[in-house]
Amino acid sequence: MRRLFKAAMIVTFFSVATRALGFVLRIVLSRYLGAELLGAYQVAMSVLGVLMTIVCSGLPLVVSRSVAYKRSVGDRKGANKSVTAGLVIAVSLSVIISIVLFAFPNILNLMFTSKTTTLIVLFSLPGLIASGVYSILRSALWGEKHFFAISFTEFFEQIVRIVLCFILFSPLILPKLDFGVKASLSLSLACIASCLLVVAIYFGLKNGLARPKGAFGPIIKSSAPITALRTVSSLVSSLISIIIPLRLMQFGYSSSEAMAQFGMLMGMAFPLIMIPGTFISSIAVTLVPEISSKTDNIDNEGVKFDKTSLKNHINMGLNVSIIISAILLPALITLGKPICKILFGSSEAGKYVSAGAILMLPMGINQISSSMLNSLGLEIKSLKNYVCGAIPLILSVLFLPKFLGSYAMIVGMGSMAIVTGGLNLKMLKDRDLLLPSYKKTLFISLAFAAVCCLLGHLVFACFSAFASTFISCAVSGILSTLAMGILYLVFNVAQVRLFLV
Repeated sequence: MRRLFKAAMIVTFFSVATRALGFVLRIVLSRYLGAELLGAYQVAMSVLGVLMTIVCSGLPLVVSRSVAYKRSVGDRKGANKSVTAGLVIAVSLSVIISIVLFAFPNILNLMFTSKTTTLIVLFSLPGLIASGVYSILRSALWGEKHFFAISFTEFFEQIVRIVLCFILFSPLILPKLDFGVKASLSLSLACIASCLLVVAIYFGLKNGLARPKGAFGPIIKSSAPITALRTVSSLVSSLISIIIPLRLMQFGYSSSEAMAQFGMLMGMAFPLIMIPGTFISSIAVTLVPEISSKTDNIDNEGVKFDKTSLKNHINMGLNVSIIISAILLPALITLGKPICKILFGSSEAGKYVSAGAILMLPMGINQISSSMLNSLGLEIKSLKNYVCGAIPLILSVLFLPKFLGSYAMIVGMGSMAIVTGGLNLKMLKDRDLLLPSYKKTLFISLAFAAVCCLLGHLVFACFSAFASTFISCAVSGILSTLAMGILYLVFNVAQVRLFLV
C-alpha cells in the first residue's frame, strides 16, 4: 500500500502541474479567442474528441492491462505482442480517419455552420495520428508502472503547447489564420512532440516490439466495448455541443449569444468543475495496474485472486475520490463569479460554476467506479451503465433549455453522473467488492461542505468591505478549503490521517 501511495503522489504531482498548465492554456485561449470563437473551438474539439476516443481510448487501457498481467506472470514476449498489436490498430485507424476527412471535408461542413470550425478540426488531424502512437506506448509504460515517465510526457506536452500558442498567436506568424485555427495547430505540433518523447523513453527503457501474431483478437475483443463506451460518450458530447446552441437559438438567443453561452459553460465553467478529476485520475492511473494484475476478469470463476486486497484497493479509491471531490466544493459554490471574473474576465460564467459545483461529487464517483469496472474486465457492463446514464442527459438538453436555458446542461450532466455512478456501484456491490463506508464519507462530506460554504460566504463578505476582489476571493477560498481539510482530519473521515502517514 505504501508503494501505491508513493506512485499516486508522483502521478498527482505531475497531474496537478499538467492541469495547472492546461488551465493557464484555457485562460489564454479564452482571452485571445473570446466567448463566441471559444464556443466554436469547443464544438470542433468535441468532434476531435470523438476521433481521439476511437483511436486512443479502449486500446491503451487494454494494452496497459495486458502488459501489467503478462509481466506479472513473466510473459515479456506476450506483453510486447500486445503493444505491437495496439500500435498497428491505432495507427491504422488514425491514418484512415485523417485521409477520409482531408479528402472529403464536406463531411465536417454538414455538421458545422462555420467553415472556421471545419478548419480547426482539419488542422488537428496530424495530432490524431501522433496521439495514436503516443497513447499505445504510454499505456505500455503505464502497465509496467513507470509512473514518472507517463506523467512527465503529459507535462511536457502542455509546456510545448503553451509555448507554441504564444508563438503562433503573434500577428507576424501565419497572419492569414485566425486564433481558433492557430490553437488547433498548436495542439497538433504538441502531440507530435510528445509522441517523439514517449518513443524515445519507451525504447530507452529497453522495451521492444514483437510479431503480433495471435494478439489482435484478444486486444480487439477487450478494447471494443471500452472504445464503444467512450465513443458513445464523445458522440453524446458532440451532439450536445450542437444541440445546446440550436435550442438556445429557438428560445430567443441570437447565434452569437448562444455560442457565447456555450463557450462560457464548457470553456470556462466546466474546466473549474472538473478540477477534482485531475486528482481522481491520478488515483485511477495507479489503481488500474494494481487491480489488473490481480485478475483479468472478475467474473471468471476459474481464476483465483486476493479478494481482500482487491476490495481494500477499490474502497480506498472510492473514499479518497469522494473527499477530493468535496474539498473544493465550498470555494466554488461561494466564489464562482469572482473566480471567473479574475481568471477569464467573465463573471457571467461564474453563475454556471456556482450552480454546477455540486456535480463534482457524483462525477467523481462515476469517474473512479468506471475505471475500476474496466480494470476488472467488465467493459461491456460499464458500457451499458453509461448508455443508461446518457438517456437523461440527452432528454435534458432536448427539452429543458426552454425552461432552464444553458442550465439544462448542468441538470443533464448531474443526472447522467448519478445514474451511471449508481449502476457502477451496484455492480461492485453485487460482486462483494464494496463496503458501506463510502456512504458515510459522502454524507459527512456534504455536511462539512454546508458549514464551510457559510464560512466562505461570511469571509468574502467581510473582506470585500475593505479589500480587493482578488484578495477577498483568495482569503475566502483558502480558508473554506482549509476548513474542509481540518474537519476531515479532526473527525478522521475514511481514515484520512492514514493517508498523511
